[in-house]
Amino acid sequence: MNTSSGHWFAVASSRELTERPLGKTRFGQRLVFWRDQNGVVRCLRDQCAHRGAKLSLGKLCAGRIECPFHGLQFDGAGKCLRVPAEGDDWTIPDRLRVPAYQVTERDGYVWLWRGPGRADEQLPAPPELNLVEGLEYGETKSIWNAHYTRCIENVIDFSHIQFVHRNTLGRLIPDPITRLSVQAKDWGFQARQIRGNRFPEQFIEFLYPNLWFDHMNKTHVNAATFVPIDDKTTEVYVRRYHNVRLPILRQSLEMLSRFGAFVIFRDDWPIVSSQLPMNVDDASTDSLLPSDACIVAYRKLRHQYQVQGIESNGVASAAEETG
Repeated sequence: MNTSSGHWFAVASSRELTERPLGKTRFGQRLVFWRDQNGVVRCLRDQCAHRGAKLSLGKLCAGRIECPFHGLQFDGAGKCLRVPAEGDDWTIPDRLRVPAYQVTERDGYVWLWRGPGRADEQLPAPPELNLVEGLEYGETKSIWNAHYTRCIENVIDFSHIQFVHRNTLGRLIPDPITRLSVQAKDWGFQARQIRGNRFPEQFIEFLYPNLWFDHMNKTHVNAATFVPIDDKTTEVYVRRYHNVRLPILRQSLEMLSRFGAFVIFRDDWPIVSSQLPMNVDDASTDSLLPSDACIVAYRKLRHQYQVQGIESNGVASAAEETG
């Protein structure tokens, strides 16, 4: 099967995986994540095959996930291996199976495969995060009441800074004129201002489908990952990458970074949530400007994946079911 039309989607942080199942809603679908006995991340639909209870409310037993309702246990492929009420001699029917999804872990993210593919098939690796290789990071997250495509377009938009963030970032960039250089790269694009930029090392990189990096210099990179909960809500993971390794200084820097992210994004929330239509795929009436070069580049990428059948309007389905 040709998997070139698919892609990996960062859907959670590795730091969220603990000794308990992790329930998340992604693309309007309830999913549950956990690590098996070998430390490998697994993902199933968060719905027991017996009577529909949330598996994420249960517990982990020797790498399996146990339903909180009647104790049914499932492995990472969604196969039911135990039904306590029926005894160990009972033959478990194949219908007691939960849809499984292909996930992997890299660079502190849990990635979900979107597109055609089978569990036994070799898939391409997720994109390499070269800009932040070798750096430490602090992390925070928030919920935005907006479609993830509008959230992404907000952070790749240079020209809104002097207006939405006039009392914060806008003070550092007084010239509102925006001239951009946008270069296509593997997995996305890079963009920088070519006139009026007071920060010559600064540029942004967008890795399709949902990772954004703001490169200030080699040791200071801001990042955000926009994960669709449904067609009206987005969970945003914000990271600040740095090279500070002394624990006390690192903790202080990361605390300051979390506060800074809150202050900046607090300006964005009401604006982004007010945009209509909510999904940029429906925004044919938007009148884009030359200063919207990054927006144009992003929409072209989305169109390419739509042609390949991976992206869709509204709430997209989760990855292809395996098994």
